[in-house]
Amino acid sequence: MTKPAKTVLHPRPEVVTVEGTVIRSEAGFHRVLIPGGHVIVARAPKRLLLGERLATTAVVIGDRVKVRERDDGVGVVEEILPRANELVRGAAGGSHYLDIIASNLDLLVAVHSFVDPDLVAARLDRFILIGESAEIPVVVCLNKVDLISAPLAREVAAPYGAAGYETLITSTKTGEGMDALRSALVGRTSVLAGPSGVGKSSLLNSIQPGLRLRTAEISESTGKGRHTTTTAELLELDAGGWVADTPGLRELAIREVDAINLDNLFPEFRPFLGGCRFSDCSHLEESGCRITAAVDEGKIAAIRYDSYCRVFQQLQEEEDKKY
Repeated sequence: MTKPAKTVLHPRPEVVTVEGTVIRSEAGFHRVLIPGGHVIVARAPKRLLLGERLATTAVVIGDRVKVRERDDGVGVVEEILPRANELVRGAAGGSHYLDIIASNLDLLVAVHSFVDPDLVAARLDRFILIGESAEIPVVVCLNKVDLISAPLAREVAAPYGAAGYETLITSTKTGEGMDALRSALVGRTSVLAGPSGVGKSSLLNSIQPGLRLRTAEISESTGKGRHTTTTAELLELDAGGWVADTPGLRELAIREVDAINLDNLFPEFRPFLGGCRFSDCSHLEESGCRITAAVDEGKIAAIRYDSYCRVFQQLQEEEDKKY
């Protein structure tokens, strides 16, 4: 009688994971670039590790992740590595939750047009403050200079240069400032952030022809730009570096900043902080305020101070609603 074959237990093969960068996210699928230039298409479980803590899945472009490739060729995101920073916007539908759209950015280019749509300083400043609050270096880009005079363009740009920001004046029609913008993006993971219609996609198309990004049209009824981008993606530049192509940002979120600490996000305010008569000075109406004195002395641009006041009051209103 033949003896039954002896069962041999083989050790379970070790699950191999590799680290990579998320370069595209759409409909629950993430394209992860791993060493060697290979791309794994992966999904993420409903809950997974974000660094050392468990979190609801929110994998975004720019994330460094650990991914495992299954036999069927579809990968699984096992962990999101700690993020250096996060770019956020307010979630849709009036939700109080923040919507993270990109991470690990080296540069935020705050873009606004001089006209068409017209420049609203407070709107541009909010994009700048997003970068400041997330500790992402900021470059200011004022676009469509071909539609206004050169002296006026310099006058509009002056407050941002005085605040310490590298300020680029650009036109995709004439090519002005395009070399400087291209140089700012080389070797970095960047995002161009600004209202719809100010020319972000046109700037990227000019920097690298062939991206063929759709350009926004201006609505005749509202004067606002129509959104043209629905999928978040990191686009590789031939000159080196990556640029994030993200949906237009309508509801902006200045993250984890109390009204009383807003002044620290304005670089031109910092030399004067601590000089006010009151330690909790809001820099609005208090006597002995060093910030308002600096505005009167021309050391802080009035248009930037006006943006501070607008944002301060909005943050204060939001804080009051919590209590």
